[in-house]
Amino acid sequence: MLPPRALAVRSRLAALACAALLIAGCGGGTRQSQELTFETLPDTLGLSEGEPIVDDFEVSRMDNGALRVEGAADLPDGTRLQIAIRPPGGGASLAMTHALVEGRRFATAPLLGDHGALPRAGYRVEVTARFTPEWQSPEVLRATVSGQSLRGPGVTRARDGAPSFYLSEEVDL
Repeated sequence: MLPPRALAVRSRLAALACAALLIAGCGGGTRQSQELTFETLPDTLGLSEGEPIVDDFEVSRMDNGALRVEGAADLPDGTRLQIAIRPPGGGASLAMTHALVEGRRFATAPLLGDHGALPRAGYRVEVTARFTPEWQSPEVLRATVSGQSLRGPGVTRARDGAPSFYLSEEVDL
């Protein structure tokens, strides 16, 4: 049996040898570096340039307190829009509906919250359209080349790359 001091020296030498091996590396071979590649995504530059797609946008309160959203949209007849009323700055929808563009106009049915009319306050109104087969008819997709032909403020790409339109306005009602 070795004296305690000799054991301590042997332990330190073993630790230093392990550290030297780690620093020097094992195998002694050279690594082949991999070429750096980037995912190719659709170009969104210029999508928001051009004339507004939605203008003459108005949110009004009806006599019974329900909200109504209407406006003009430079979109083909039958284009489906989703309209959501949210608290200022975003958050969960307080009311939501869909409206169809007809004759370059759209109007929602009266919008109420879960417990009736939304109180008088500030709200964020969002108008969204996605140009996918789940959202739009074949006629709308043909007329917009599946949304690829759209240009103007609010035109963007969704996370999946599908053409989308998004308008958000803060209003006091």
